[in-house]
Amino acid sequence: MFTETGLRKIKDFNASDPVVSLYLNTEPSRGNAETHRLRLRNMLKDIYLEQDVKAIEKFFNYSYDWSGRSVAVFSCAPAGFFQAIPLAVPVKDFIQIASKPVVEPLEDLLEDYSNLGVILVDKQSARLFHFHLGEMVEQKGILGDKVKQFKSGGSSSTFGLRGGALAGSRVVQETIDKNLREIADASSKFFESKRVRRLMIGGTDDNVAHFRSFLPKSMQSLIVGTFPIEMNVSHAEVLHKVMNSMQSA
Repeated sequence: MFTETGLRKIKDFNASDPVVSLYLNTEPSRGNAETHRLRLRNMLKDIYLEQDVKAIEKFFNYSYDWSGRSVAVFSCAPAGFFQAIPLAVPVKDFIQIASKPVVEPLEDLLEDYSNLGVILVDKQSARLFHFHLGEMVEQKGILGDKVKQFKSGGSSSTFGLRGGALAGSRVVQETIDKNLREIADASSKFFESKRVRRLMIGGTDDNVAHFRSFLPKSMQSLIVGTFPIEMNVSHAEVLHKVMNSMQSA
């Protein structure tokens, strides 16, 4: 898992020889491995540093499995320096020769996608996800009290003498509020322990809005977006929805 510590090591590299920095988007939506290889060859064709070109081609021919959404490569062959970082989030194609590794795209990815928290919430339960650079690190489920439904009219008329639908509605609302308050408390503890930087919440508009009112200000300040989603989707679908929401924001 790539972190700021790894970024710092690349930034701190220093040599008298130039460094090739390459970013290649390998998303399946942009084609298969051969399509990506063709774009790579076009990017490398004007690079005059033959040792570095050979090192980069060797990596893509024998080591990279083309399963990620992008990859960052840094090479300074005379100094014996080579770093390849497969990524689960997309980057734009880019290549540059400079005196130092060009790390701005990695810095942007860490800013936007590192330690991202996601909460799916309804009236009774929640699913918590901790993502880092497009990969799931951990998930947790929370189940509260069952939300009972009280029918009004007909056979409930006796109950109605003691408050009827109004009393039933109050019981339902109290149960929902209790669930959401406990979910908010558990979520805050979970995401604080993960040092989450950004937070997204998924669910119906009503559930999300109601849930947000129970979050402490420290957590509300981390919210960068909300989105509609079903509770029983896979974590891959959750990530896909989150990535699309963040890229279109």
